[in-house]
Amino acid sequence: MKKISFVVIFIFTATSMFSQNLSYGLVLGASYMDGTVERSSNRITASYTEKPNIHFGAFADYQFLKRFGVKLNLQYNKSYEKYTLNYIPNYKVAEFNINSIQLIPHIKFDMASKSGYNKGGYLLLGPRMSFVLSAKDQDNNDVTDFYKSTNFGAQFGFGFIIAKMFAIELVGDYGFSDISESDPMEIRTVGAYLNLNFNLESIINK
Repeated sequence: MKKISFVVIFIFTATSMFSQNLSYGLVLGASYMDGTVERSSNRITASYTEKPNIHFGAFADYQFLKRFGVKLNLQYNKSYEKYTLNYIPNYKVAEFNINSIQLIPHIKFDMASKSGYNKGGYLLLGPRMSFVLSAKDQDNNDVTDFYKSTNFGAQFGFGFIIAKMFAIELVGDYGFSDISESDPMEIRTVGAYLNLNFNLESIINK
């Protein structure tokens, strides 16, 4: 919780310092994840795609050059993971529901320079940090200790401004850190996020 409190204080401080070139608003969306699990010499499959993960939160977008900016998402993520553990001749299925807070800072490159910043298409690139709050299995048992409290990924994608107030983003995500505390098991993920941004600054300062 100390990490999350620090992030919130940092965002509010940055907002007051750089308000001139700052836009902000709400973000909501869904993600689909897939991954692999490795344990010793055995290969165990992991499927995360049977249910869409959902997330919602807030974003801040600061323009520091004509075509460059920094876009920061702080969002609550509710995800679903289904593991199929292949032990010959048997297998076991485990289903987990995970709640986490995600901090996602992106470098933003605006591709519509003639129209002006935040007027068209743009590219996004940056890290993703996830802080696990809780996790439960299909029997409602607490399995939070199965996960590392913090895990990291890298994201790359694109977005497009619609009518100034809205933006749609499609962002790929590669989890480069092991998300599990279960030694010697290692779990790594890959997937994509679909985001819908609501630009509140364009409404408030209209």
